[in-house]
Amino acid sequence: MINKLALLAAIASIFAFSAVSFAGETGGCAEVCHIIKPYDEGLKDETLLVHKHFNAGIGCVDCHERTEETRKTEEQLYKNGEYDDPMFTREYESDFCFSCHGSYKELAERTEHLTEEWGRNPHESHLNEPDCYICHKVHQKSTFVCSECHIADWRGRLPEGWEPK
Repeated sequence: MINKLALLAAIASIFAFSAVSFAGETGGCAEVCHIIKPYDEGLKDETLLVHKHFNAGIGCVDCHERTEETRKTEEQLYKNGEYDDPMFTREYESDFCFSCHGSYKELAERTEHLTEEWGRNPHESHLNEPDCYICHKVHQKSTFVCSECHIADWRGRLPEGWEPK
């Protein structure tokens, strides 16, 4: 009987730790690991994509899938002080983004209004469909790379949270 109780207690503690580790709410992940706090605080910045995703019901683990092996490795790196600060920027393939956002063609249709507002639709790119992460940043300001070549008053045109390159 004691072994069963010990086993149940161990399972309960694993679930309790997992709930905190895999939380997708403000304060969840940051309570376990202080390096997450700036990223967690970004949820409050209405100009960042992380805020928009979070408000649409997308939590941290919807993009940052964590296996038990990954969690253990990250935990060990954190304990040993062997982590990057700030953390490295992940660059997801566009197919990852398109699993929710459709295709380039669909994006171009949904952002056609930008042609009138900005003078061009960035999703109708001559760059042969660049990866989304080239412009879109989730935990920091997004960067309008078209401004590298196309000169205009981009600061006056871009939405809040975007910067010209």
